[in-house]
Amino acid sequence: MLLNKFINSCSLNIGALLIASNVAISTVAYAKAPVTVETLTSAPLKSELAVHGTLYGKQDVKLTAGVGGLLIYVAEPGKEVKKGEVLARIDTLPLELEQARQQEMLNRAKINLQFQRQELKRLKQLAKTSSTAASQVDKVQQQHDLAQSDIALAEIELKVIADKLNRSTLRAPFSGVVSERYSRSGKDINRADELLSLIDINNLEARLYVPVKYLKYIKKGMVLPISSGNLGSLDKTDTTVTAVIPTTDPRSQSFEVRATLPQQSNRSWAAGQLVDVVVPLSNNKAELLVNRDALILRKQGVHIVRINKDSKAEQVPVTVGKGQGKYVVIQAISEGSLSIGDTIAVRGAERLSTGQEVEVQQGINQS
Repeated sequence: MLLNKFINSCSLNIGALLIASNVAISTVAYAKAPVTVETLTSAPLKSELAVHGTLYGKQDVKLTAGVGGLLIYVAEPGKEVKKGEVLARIDTLPLELEQARQQEMLNRAKINLQFQRQELKRLKQLAKTSSTAASQVDKVQQQHDLAQSDIALAEIELKVIADKLNRSTLRAPFSGVVSERYSRSGKDINRADELLSLIDINNLEARLYVPVKYLKYIKKGMVLPISSGNLGSLDKTDTTVTAVIPTTDPRSQSFEVRATLPQQSNRSWAAGQLVDVVVPLSNNKAELLVNRDALILRKQGVHIVRINKDSKAEQVPVTVGKGQGKYVVIQAISEGSLSIGDTIAVRGAERLSTGQEVEVQQGINQS
């Protein structure tokens, strides 16, 4: 009798425990996972690329000797000159003597021409009375023509000497500063020998090299901000792109961009100075943007979790593009599987599987 009561009591307790366990298991199995969500948006993404550049004068040039001769003057490095100011002189005495000699050659040719003209006139008169041979007239005519040619050659030679005399004085092609001198006065030089370097301090441009994959983002006329110095005294200005040179260096895979600085009266920039350049990377194409926290990284790839109208999770595989701040560009691997306005789980999505019910937490701002 007592044994039966004990067995019945144990059966009731076990049954109660089984019922409680089933209720607990059922509660855990059907609990909704809490998530934080944001709305999938679309907009052109604006990002920036920081590169280094170097400042150059737009018209920087190495000036050479126009003629050979004895160098008697060269401007010193650091000298600031105006356009047309003398930078170097070459001794002109040999050219002046050559000019005088050639002038006398011209005078002789003119005297000879006058004589041949008179002789030809006399022979032609005699030829009318058959007092002279026709061959003699032809010979004098030839000498007359040669005298005219000698005059023309002498005049051309005088122009050549005058040009050499003009080029014996080297003048500044633009206003600037002499940065380097390669020859000193007293030295004999040849034509085309380098004499000095002149830098254009009034028209500076930044030259920078940008990876070729960003070629489509850079256009002539766009504004590039540049800066230089330390954080305590940072110099800043805006430059305008004047040239995009679409030639890629095979090793660096970059192309050259040139941007002009506004004319600076305070001389806060110098040729050869290194500057930091910010290149904006943006286009007018709208792209799908999602919060970086929504990306789930797995061995098989990247996916995000979309919450449908039934508050159930859906895993959507995506590819990730460039980003800015907390947002990145994404593209669904399956075309059309994502749309603007879709609700995307930002937090709490790491362990969600497709079809699992979720609960959007209250007080979350959706954008």
